[in-house]
Amino acid sequence: MKYKVGLALSLITASVLMGETFELGKIEVSESKQVDSTSTTTVIDSKTMQDKEQNTIVDALNGISGIAIQNNGARNEQMIMLRGFDVKHAPLFIDGIPIAVPYDGYVDFSRFTTYDLSEIEVSKGLTSVLLGPNTFAGAINMVTKKPTKAFEGEMGAGVFSGNGKDGYITAGTNQGNYYGIVSLSGTERDNYPLSNDFPTSITSEDGNARNNSSSKDSKINIKVGYTPNNTDEYSFNYIKQDAEKDVPPFAGRAGTGQVRYWKWRYWDKESYYFLSKTDFDTWYIKTRLYYDVFQNSLATYTNATYSTLQSGSANPSFYDDFTKGVSSEVGFRLSSDDLLKMAVHYKSDNHLEGGTNTTTGLASTEYKMKDEIYSAGLEYKHAFTNATTLTVGASYDVEKAQRADNGSYGSTSGTFRSGSSTGPIITSYTTYQGFELGEATALNPMIKLDTKLDDTTTLYGGISKKSRIPSIKDRYSYRLGTYVPNPDLEEESIVNYEIGGSKSFDNVLLRASVFYAKIEDYIQSAYVPVWYNTTQQQQLQNIGEVEEKGFELDASVMLNDSWSVEGSYTRLDMQNESNPSVKITDVPKHKVLVSANYDFNKQFSWITTYEYDSERLTAYASSGTTTYYSSDSASIWGTKLIYRPTKALAFEAGVKNIFDDNYYINYGYPEAGRVVYSNVKYQF
Repeated sequence: MKYKVGLALSLITASVLMGETFELGKIEVSESKQVDSTSTTTVIDSKTMQDKEQNTIVDALNGISGIAIQNNGARNEQMIMLRGFDVKHAPLFIDGIPIAVPYDGYVDFSRFTTYDLSEIEVSKGLTSVLLGPNTFAGAINMVTKKPTKAFEGEMGAGVFSGNGKDGYITAGTNQGNYYGIVSLSGTERDNYPLSNDFPTSITSEDGNARNNSSSKDSKINIKVGYTPNNTDEYSFNYIKQDAEKDVPPFAGRAGTGQVRYWKWRYWDKESYYFLSKTDFDTWYIKTRLYYDVFQNSLATYTNATYSTLQSGSANPSFYDDFTKGVSSEVGFRLSSDDLLKMAVHYKSDNHLEGGTNTTTGLASTEYKMKDEIYSAGLEYKHAFTNATTLTVGASYDVEKAQRADNGSYGSTSGTFRSGSSTGPIITSYTTYQGFELGEATALNPMIKLDTKLDDTTTLYGGISKKSRIPSIKDRYSYRLGTYVPNPDLEEESIVNYEIGGSKSFDNVLLRASVFYAKIEDYIQSAYVPVWYNTTQQQQLQNIGEVEEKGFELDASVMLNDSWSVEGSYTRLDMQNESNPSVKITDVPKHKVLVSANYDFNKQFSWITTYEYDSERLTAYASSGTTTYYSSDSASIWGTKLIYRPTKALAFEAGVKNIFDDNYYINYGYPEAGRVVYSNVKYQF
């Protein structure tokens, strides 16, 4: 069965806002009439996200077992770790369209708000082989809203600490064979507050309001669709996001990290995509065509006044990237017990970077890089009985580098040397105009068995091998003069073993999973005997062998008509088998989540949340060595009151981090202290 996060809340409240789920946008759809074989998929619905004040997908995903927040503080980017692996290993989709930045495979999750989403799908571990490349640890899919009534919508506005404000409006119509929806949203803040317990001895941060922490986001989402009958659907979608964000400086102990003074002048994303499903009774075809544009600009400054740009050949720098691609899935209903699916994917990632020479004011040299990625998958499902289904499949991925300009070609600002900072000069890094082009391939088989023991009990188990093809940045980036490229970097691979199941009682739902994985050719940094001026260089290499084991427990309980409680516990243990001195970072070993909902009556509700994360490590490299710092453990409480004078109108007020704890996800980059907020929301 498919377990819904927030089940207890959903039992009390109305159905998902804005009507039915947009099925075309889902990535895990069970076509079987027997057992629902999406047993490893978790769904967060829009009602849960709104009630728990999960306004970004970071907030929403953090409420799921097996997921921890990752904060790349040096870039002011929030991401997630799915069972210990980042977005490069568990890609982010919107309506099934991959949306990672072409150059590095990353994306800032905090830029994606949830106001226009009907749900978020999270597929962990034994994911379908049909999803395309790089689903090493799983996949995350944002499903946008779809209207079902002749006219419907919702709107809301709020304020929060740090002189922050946000607002959204969504309106849609469904006229039978046609539908359309428009969503507008925006959020901005001057800063975020630090805890009163933040130390006063930090030279780069004066406390109170976090230095250089303002941001501004806006988004428009437009969807039009055609449904000629009950089985076929065609949809065109357009999404545009514009953002500006500052980067708070490193605020750890002196000498433990580099203090940078950065601002993202713009962070803009634009997506065009077409989705379709056509059913021919015994078989169907689904298609996805997309064109995705990502542009940003980073300016670096000399000090905390942010008035003088650092000298450099490309400052401000910019990325101007785009991805174009197509996916197709065909399913054959061979019999009432047999379903065969095939999928093919093609994606072209294109990267352009450059900037302005701070000294001359002229445009710097521009560099281009291009990758093409192909993937084909085959999946067969057989229902032995109405209660047991076997799924077997495999996919094959191919990545081919088409262009890779050398960013140090013709450089005269520094010298590469071998052995030491005074060793023989290496000329290849500055005399080769383009890098050697390579190719990577991967085969990914999977087998899974789902069974339903009775009406209240399900079990599943399986084995899968998955891979992650390295990004353009992994292979070719100098990383601001600290790394040398590795064009021969190969794919990582993981073999995952998992068993799990669910059990429901009258007022209780339990879910559990146990997993073990062996990762080979894991990409890790290693110091190499190359110096750039006086800095010893690192290089990304396939040198890691990592063992992962853990389990996840979820429970949802209806205590009575007024009280509901849900919670989860995640235990995750990752060990670097090949080199124990190289630690696994950004992953807490223990995570506990608890949420309680109490309805005083039909008008008043109270929600309380609690999160505990054990310590996690952050790595800082300097002078040929890597030092690890602990974030320590954190216990964070939140609360919210909701008043609904009518079914359509709601007033909300709440507090995040009630006890104003001073805590870190990434050492040197403190999280917000106590944040107070209030909202008003209306459905029509």
